[in-house]
Amino acid sequence: MDGVILRELIVKNKHVEYHFEARGILREYFTTNTFFVDYEEDMTNVPKSIMTIPFVASLIPLMWLTDTVMWVEELDQTFYEAIFKIQAAYQRLDYHYVLKGNLIPAKIVENSYTPIRESLLLFSGGIDANATYIRIKEQKPLLFNIQGWYKSEDDVNPAADADIRDISVFSKKEKVDFSYAKSNFAVLLNNTVFDKKIKKKFGDSWWHGFQHSMGFISIAIPMAFLLKIEKIYIASSVPMGEYVKCASYVTTDGEFRFATVGRCIHDGSELTRQDKVHVIVSYANQGENEYPIRVCSFNTHNCCACDKCFRSILGIIAEGGDIRKFGFYIDGSIKEHFELLMKESAQTFNIRGESQLHWPAIKKKMKENCNNISDKEFVDWFLDYDFENARKNALKNYYKKNFFEIISRKLKRLFC
Repeated sequence: MDGVILRELIVKNKHVEYHFEARGILREYFTTNTFFVDYEEDMTNVPKSIMTIPFVASLIPLMWLTDTVMWVEELDQTFYEAIFKIQAAYQRLDYHYVLKGNLIPAKIVENSYTPIRESLLLFSGGIDANATYIRIKEQKPLLFNIQGWYKSEDDVNPAADADIRDISVFSKKEKVDFSYAKSNFAVLLNNTVFDKKIKKKFGDSWWHGFQHSMGFISIAIPMAFLLKIEKIYIASSVPMGEYVKCASYVTTDGEFRFATVGRCIHDGSELTRQDKVHVIVSYANQGENEYPIRVCSFNTHNCCACDKCFRSILGIIAEGGDIRKFGFYIDGSIKEHFELLMKESAQTFNIRGESQLHWPAIKKKMKENCNNISDKEFVDWFLDYDFENARKNALKNYYKKNFFEIISRKLKRLFC
């Protein structure tokens, strides 16, 4: 029968390996048959039925999408019961297509513990995570960062290392505990195969639409069990009023349960992104020190030249904040920096999407808060600038400059 079998689960102190077999139609979907997680804590004493959860949650959406089966030796009873509720929550988001598939554990184990700590916060160092941290900081949450893009144990990832470095510094400043995990959960699937066979039908990628929070939350569960933490917090990325297909959603993440008492809280859905920026700027303004955030997921620092950096800079300025205090370093005039960037590279920006989804709230705040904004030159430029026209001009220049290279690429795709 088509499906995935977890053949062996090996725990070597902090290193956990899941050796699995993909059968039938699922064989072509995987880049490897080994899933691993490296923790900072010794996981030897975590029961197999709990330790199996990261494997199940990280891959089970593929079974739902392909109507196939997953077999595992042991699984926590509370989580086993919860996974069907999680599937039903995904189904409500994607009601046009029936999510099927099956999960078969050979043994279901009842686990429980008495919590001695209140919370663990999945922490990336970005705007969503920082807003949630500020809202729950009185709980002294364990900050837990998960990097899932390693292809092997020895793989080097400068951006991930920079995340760990920066959050370590932040945790010491805030006097809270910090831990992290390294994994290959984000690169297990062959995205080319997934996009060809499934993305066209469901309209979303594997990472965005089905996997990321399933992986993040489930990798945190063994840590929560080990340290007897009651609640895992994950910051919202989709605000109330937006109905989108996304792996991390209030109705899906909130269904996670494990070991009788453990649960997940999807925090901040009632806040817009600008509301979250307001929380961060207001908190940072209470102190004299810098409050660096990092929104560039695949860079070692904020590049100040991408969509995410631009919208974050806009949001901070709209709240009357100094962007340099928050980890965005631009020499000289901010207006001149982005004016030149739009002239040279506007074609790389998702101007239509940004202007519809993020900029309206930012513009509204800029107008409401104009008396508290120091960089009025930049605000005036942003409010009046014709971004759509800049993008058209930049595209023309790009095509003119790279005409032969573009034709060559298209011919290769056509004949290869």
